[in-house]
Amino acid sequence: MTALASVWIGAAMVLLAAAMFFWRPLFSDRLVPLALYGSVLAMTLAGLVLWSHRKESDPVPAVAARRTQAKVAIVLAAAAVAIVYALVGGAARVSR
Repeated sequence: MTALASVWIGAAMVLLAAAMFFWRPLFSDRLVPLALYGSVLAMTLAGLVLWSHRKESDPVPAVAARRTQAKVAIVLAAAAVAIVYALVGGAARVSR
């Protein structure tokens, strides 16, 4: 269940980051931390799944599926972080 949750959270964060990229009003002070913290949560859950199955040498298909889901979640979360950091790095400074 944790592996599946991490994939869905990672996918949601990629969608949020892509939405921020294409529709700039979403690029706000509230949604940027949400995307970053959500990505950290997805990576943490995926890491817990991978850690819990680290000593199994010949995994059953269900365990292999969980490992694959965890790896996909890490990739999705990393993509979301990269998009948000690119947006933050490319943002114009607002003069006061």
